[in-house]
Order: sequence, then structure tokens, then C-alpha cells
Amino acid sequence: MDEQTASTMAAVGPRLKGLRTQRTLSLTSLAEATGISLSTLSRLESGQRRTTLELLQPLARELRVDIGELIGALRARTARPAETPESP
Repeated sequence: MDEQTASTMAAVGPRLKGLRTQRTLSLTSLAEATGISLSTLSRLESGQRRTTLELLQPLARELRVDIGELIGALRARTARPAETPESP
């Protein structure tokens, strides 16, 4: 695994914990809602376990975020056309 990928994967745990606490969810309630064991969630948040797509999908769904937000992927921003004032 290259350094950038390792860094990205290491950041998932803190991001997961931050999103969970922002939503005032306990580890237990998130475990129950996702079907992921409490110990697995705890190890993910503490960085003791690497995540997989199979774990990210239910977490993203329950936390109502894109998987990219969990892994810290930068989203391409599309430019919106400038709004023009309507004529009277």
C-alpha cells in the first residue's frame, strides 16, 4: 500500500467517530443500526482495524453521507453559472 493510501485509510477512524458523535449516536446504537459488531466499530474508530467496502456501505447509509466523505475523498466541484438579476 502506498503512503497516500495508508494515510487515507488511517483517517477513516477519526472521521467515522466525528460523524457518529456529531449525530449523537453511541457506538452501540450505530452497531445495532448497521449490523456491524460493537468491537469492530470500536477498532475502526481507534485505527486498530482497516475498513472495507462491506463495512463502509452500511456506515455511510446510516450516517447519511457518501462513502467518499468517510474516506476523505475530495469531490469535484462543478461551477454553477452566475445568477443574473431578472429584468423588471
